[in-house]
Amino acid sequence: MRIILTHDVDSVSKPIGHVLKRWRRFSLGDLLMHIFGFKSLYNNLRELERLEDKYGYRSTIFVPVVLFPISSISDQLLRMARNGWEIGLHFVVEGHQTRSLIMMEKDRLEDIFGKIHGVRTHMLAASDRLLEEYWKAGFKYDSSIRVEECSRYETYKVCGDMMEIPIGLMDADMFGRMNMNEDDAWKYMTRKIENAEKMGAEQFTVLFHQESLRMKGGRLYKRLLEYLSEENYKVSRCIDALRS
Repeated sequence: MRIILTHDVDSVSKPIGHVLKRWRRFSLGDLLMHIFGFKSLYNNLRELERLEDKYGYRSTIFVPVVLFPISSISDQLLRMARNGWEIGLHFVVEGHQTRSLIMMEKDRLEDIFGKIHGVRTHMLAASDRLLEEYWKAGFKYDSSIRVEECSRYETYKVCGDMMEIPIGLMDADMFGRMNMNEDDAWKYMTRKIENAEKMGAEQFTVLFHQESLRMKGGRLYKRLLEYLSEENYKVSRCIDALRS
């Protein structure tokens, strides 16, 4: 079974007041390093690159162009893109002129990274109308639909010739919505992956937000990569699922 690794970049920095109110999420060492300016707790792209490169893995990173200045991370992402990571658009839905905003954000991302093939909606706020607009904008695939919503793991045609890559597991569901501790979350993750394989699924898509990698819960991503390597799963980006 193929494991597709994906990440959303919702933020790369937070005010110190925000961090201190949530200090229990972080290790004492990481918290002190952040306070004294030696590392950022919310910009973990270098850590993500290091963790995945250890196993020769490459993932898809969905990046917004309106949540924060993309120039703050564009150099790091360009380097990752040149080394095999895939960049997609993390589209933020607004109330009006959806088509123009999709085109504007896609063009902005392509100005920096070249051709963009995939999109994921911020907060997974997908709809049939939005998927149609993605297709008209020229995207090859969307990855905004949970497996529980579409009842399938495999890539399928969703609009015109645009494909959908369903999400099998998301960190925010485990630690935000269901308030799992790390022990319960680890059992939940491995059970979902193993159950999908027993059902004969050909692929399983994982979503971890990059800003969570140093947080309680998000730190399990490192352990997940070790598990995937030990179990000899094939690991890939979203675009690879379309090409195979």
